[in-house]
Amino acid sequence: MELKEFKQQIEQTETGKTLNYGISEPFSWRGSYDEVAFEVIEQPMTREEILANIEKAYVGNFYGHKGGEYIYQDYTKVHFEEDSSRWTDGGYCADMIAKIEGGETYQSQEMRLVKLAFS
Repeated sequence: MELKEFKQQIEQTETGKTLNYGISEPFSWRGSYDEVAFEVIEQPMTREEILANIEKAYVGNFYGHKGGEYIYQDYTKVHFEEDSSRWTDGGYCADMIAKIEGGETYQSQEMRLVKLAFS
């Protein structure tokens, strides 16, 4: 998902609506510093609060874990991670989805696919 798509998805939500989850302020994704990441926060947050955190990705300067300065734009890839010191390459996302859906957590997306396809 790109930053523009994430923003548009939230903008489609009813003005003033409180959502079950929120997001942290943006940070540089450890997997590739030129990509942005957010943590999913397990507390209600309004549409406007989420959009404000997304907007911070557009206006801030971000620094990679090992150096470098980055800015993010519409076509910057979005990731979700627990914090800026981790890189799960989708593992955090899969765990959060399982937690929200009340489902099983998998060691990898490949393991999830195998379980779904061949069970």
